[in-house]
Amino acid sequence: MWIFAAWRWADWRNWEQYHTTILYKIALALLYDVLTYNYPLWEYSDFFVPTHTINGLAITFIGFTCTVLLFLSNFPSSKVKQIFYFAFWVLLNSAIELFYHLIGLFNYYHGWNFWWSVFFNCIMFPMLILHHRKPLLAYVLSIPIIVFLFLMFDVPLNRMK
Repeated sequence: MWIFAAWRWADWRNWEQYHTTILYKIALALLYDVLTYNYPLWEYSDFFVPTHTINGLAITFIGFTCTVLLFLSNFPSSKVKQIFYFAFWVLLNSAIELFYHLIGLFNYYHGWNFWWSVFFNCIMFPMLILHHRKPLLAYVLSIPIIVFLFLMFDVPLNRMK
């Protein structure tokens, strides 16, 4: 679905403009995978391929790439439209995750739930725009967000890979 949507509606001619933000999203997803390997807060089920690692890498490198490219390349200039655009993307991603959860393809652990995912999406999409415009500031602000989430969900340091 994401591949088709990106093929159809993303700005592939200018993909280089979005490349660093795509890498930012991928890097943070991989950081989450490494730091919570033994203590996941959420996890996709093995539905594409029989191993969690390959499935996670496919989602990270294909799904997230398409999402970021679609999101950034269609970002409106009007402030009012931006609010609706953010709401659309938060609702879309949250609805897809809820659907996956209801059919058993997405699982929550250690206190994380659908509402935390909605909250996370409300932070993630503005952070993608911030990274696109001011990457260093986005990296700096990502640190306290990560620390907050790790403290909030008691991610144990001794369980990290």
